[in-house]
Amino acid sequence: AYRPPSFSASARPQNASRPFAMLAEVAAKQRRRAGAMAQSIDFRREMLARTMLFGALEDGQLDSLIQLSTTRQLKPREELCHKGDEGTQLFLIQSGRLKVVTTSVEGSDLTFTVMGPGEVVGELALLGAGIRTATISALERCDLLVIERRDFLQLLRENSEVSIQLLQILARRVARLSETMEDSQFLNLPARLAKKLLALGRAYGKEEAEGVRIQLKLSQSELADLVATTRESVNKQIKTWRDEGVLSMESGRIILHRTEALEDAAEANR
Repeated sequence: AYRPPSFSASARPQNASRPFAMLAEVAAKQRRRAGAMAQSIDFRREMLARTMLFGALEDGQLDSLIQLSTTRQLKPREELCHKGDEGTQLFLIQSGRLKVVTTSVEGSDLTFTVMGPGEVVGELALLGAGIRTATISALERCDLLVIERRDFLQLLRENSEVSIQLLQILARRVARLSETMEDSQFLNLPARLAKKLLALGRAYGKEEAEGVRIQLKLSQSELADLVATTRESVNKQIKTWRDEGVLSMESGRIILHRTEALEDAAEANR
């Protein structure tokens, strides 16, 4: 009678356990992916809950909003949208910084503002004619949460508190824009630049032994756009303040050593 061959443990085919190992590897990957997704959802919920716009929503409403949202990443200097583009999405900045710029018919740029984590951008196109009113690009690597227009408008219909918060955000931006325009007309360059550096220090500064390091990396051209002047003018004023020990530059970042001198400069032209 025929007897099937028997294998000792050492003589078994080497790939006999590979299917089981592959299944275990797949299961492990699925667990890691599920864990990362859960962490991502928790992070998004926490981020949304900390924002002025969505902070009044209940956890269930936040989870529903997260399910409707997608994500997008931007590389440094990558453009998110261009002035005049059709706009159908709202963006929440999870990490990184964006700059908001408008361009005149002559081609000169005016930087309205720099925006960071927790802020929303793109709401005007959703509420108005659907056209982007400014060009938005990344100053550094950015992670964004993306909400479609139809979902955002439905949220506004169902949650009056979100609508009120949105109005407050818009009012603050109008006030900030008005202040920027007034400064460009009535303050000289040292006052405008000092005021902007102090504001950047408050928003993005880190206290260190030698002073306040502005974590945001800005070129002198970008800094010039923020105060409505030329790169050459900013370069000249920065050099003056460096010689006086008011500030210094390190790896493209500004360190404020004597904030009281900048405060005096900001007030001198008033």
